[in-house]
Amino acid sequence: MRLIHCSDIHLDIPFGDILTQEKSATRKQELITAFSNMVEFAAAEGVRAILITGGLIDAEHISRHTLDMIYKAVRSNPDIIFALLPGSSYETAYFSGEKNLPENFRIFSELDKKISIDDVDIYGVYDASKLPLLDEKQTNIVIASGVSQLRGFEERGISYLGIGLERTYKHGDLKGGGYYCAPGSLEALTFEEGGNKGFIEIYISKGQLSPVFVRSGKRLCYEIDVDITGAMSVDEVADNTRHGLSLQKGINGAAMVHVNLVGRMDLDHIIDDKLLQKTLSREYFAVSVTDTDVDFDITVDGITENTLRERFIRRVSEGNESLELKKEIIRAGITAISGGDVF
Repeated sequence: MRLIHCSDIHLDIPFGDILTQEKSATRKQELITAFSNMVEFAAAEGVRAILITGGLIDAEHISRHTLDMIYKAVRSNPDIIFALLPGSSYETAYFSGEKNLPENFRIFSELDKKISIDDVDIYGVYDASKLPLLDEKQTNIVIASGVSQLRGFEERGISYLGIGLERTYKHGDLKGGGYYCAPGSLEALTFEEGGNKGFIEIYISKGQLSPVFVRSGKRLCYEIDVDITGAMSVDEVADNTRHGLSLQKGINGAAMVHVNLVGRMDLDHIIDDKLLQKTLSREYFAVSVTDTDVDFDITVDGITENTLRERFIRRVSEGNESLELKKEIIRAGITAISGGDVF
């Protein structure tokens, strides 16, 4: 028997706050394609069930068109059970209100937490205390959403524990026997989600279980720290970033890149993270730049107020705003004074 375990697909999730409108639409379609490709893979492999640990849809933004696509995929594969453990109350409420769900689309709930296929029992729970006594003569698979620790699931006769709400692939042995796996998402949903993306194919033969990770992600995310200490310009930081990224295996223009600026920023050479992001976005699918780890001292020592720039720095530094807000104000102000773009 073959099963698939996947998680955190989040069809129709909005990307508006991290991507442009055009790239957000592209990325949303890529999530739909990843789901469709997984279903096609399951049909070709003779998979008996697809187990989803939460986040099949973004219930607050899902469109009727995407939902109809999901149901069409389910109905077109009547030999595959699609079993969902909802990842949130929104997702639970959404599917509870749906009429005419396909017969092979199952929703785990407090009242219906078990599916049996041949000699395999599959349970969907949110914490170990809700798990019933397991039949050790059976192969027992448990999928759980929102589990932060394995305690309570160990030494329970579980052959496979599938974990949801983990955005990156994790796996290991369960104490007392069996495996645990968190497949992560089919496609990266944020810039910080590094590593391969995909799902778990579970092979079961004569009571023996073997999980295998199957990659599905179209775009990989890469994260890099770039030290800006002593940097004289955005172009210099961009060159340092390009060099650092070039050392990462497999990276190409389709990647999503998160740049974390570190070190010390000189007030005489303000590095505009928005301009850096705009510059690098021409070379990669999407780029995010943060500077929360930059040491940016605000000092008025030696400032004579002979220039607009110096008067501006002094006025801001003497204000009642928080240090972080002062940094943002000074950065934006100096950029504007220097003729740069303020985003």
